[in-house]
Amino acid sequence: MATAASAPAQASTTPPDPMVDLKAACANLTQLRQRPLLVLFYPWTARISEVDLDDVYETLRASGATPENRIPELDVLVDSYGGGPVGGYRLAQLIRDFCDHAAFLVPDHAYSAATLLCFAGNEVRLAHFAGLSPIDITLLYPRKEVELATVESFMEFAQDARKKIEELLTKMDSKGQTSVEADLLVAMVKEIGAMQVGKYYRERNLTGQYAEMLLESYMFADDSDKLQRRQDVIQNFLFRAPAHDFHLDYHLCAEWGVKAVEMPTAESDLAKKVLKELNNLADNDVICRRVNNNKRFPYFGWYVVAGQAATPTAQQTGGNVP
Repeated sequence: MATAASAPAQASTTPPDPMVDLKAACANLTQLRQRPLLVLFYPWTARISEVDLDDVYETLRASGATPENRIPELDVLVDSYGGGPVGGYRLAQLIRDFCDHAAFLVPDHAYSAATLLCFAGNEVRLAHFAGLSPIDITLLYPRKEVELATVESFMEFAQDARKKIEELLTKMDSKGQTSVEADLLVAMVKEIGAMQVGKYYRERNLTGQYAEMLLESYMFADDSDKLQRRQDVIQNFLFRAPAHDFHLDYHLCAEWGVKAVEMPTAESDLAKKVLKELNNLADNDVICRRVNNNKRFPYFGWYVVAGQAATPTAQQTGGNVP
């Protein structure tokens, strides 16, 4: 009697892990640095805000750390075009509550509020051609984005215009006077709004206070001249740049007083590889879920050195992770 043929083996239906390349990239970086890694990734349309605090707190708590049981040394990889100074400051203090020493790794850019965040580091490690930005204020008003640096440059232009006209009148032996400076400033206030100009200056004072606290408490905490170094950095990052989007590479960061380190090639390559995988995952909508066409969530992840004490799986927030 014939026997029934055995059924073919069922093929595995387990889908591949879309995060595998990111995990490998982070493993290579943590292996080189020999310390755990917190990833703070903000794609182009994601901004640093206070809303992020709960997710970052959960990520840190899932690592097993607490403010009473702090991580001795932590790397924080940051990629962001910025956001609100309040969110940047509060994230900085939250991260420092969980670690004794923090190095902020910048594979490409940490601008504006992300620069303020980096001021909480004992050092800022910049990959090749990566950089920070000024921490002056860029705010939105109904028609377009306006930088405080632009407002101040216009005020300087108005003042120079008055001086040149007065010099010309003096050379002509004219007793006439000019109101060009006042006229230009009135036109500027009409365009932007008096309340908005006042808001710029209030926000900048706030940012300066936050920067002062972070620099004194962390980056320059052990330096005998920390007050002077703190003030030098704040003066440079708030007032010295010609524009808000002024890119500050390693050389400028060092010149402007930040404790910056230019990554060796091996470290730079690994940090940029992590960023490449993050961008790939975001482009494929695996992480950083879209709120709408103009906004996405950030991604926060926790990665440990292979072979060290086990910690929970990386927290994946704001994305459509399977």
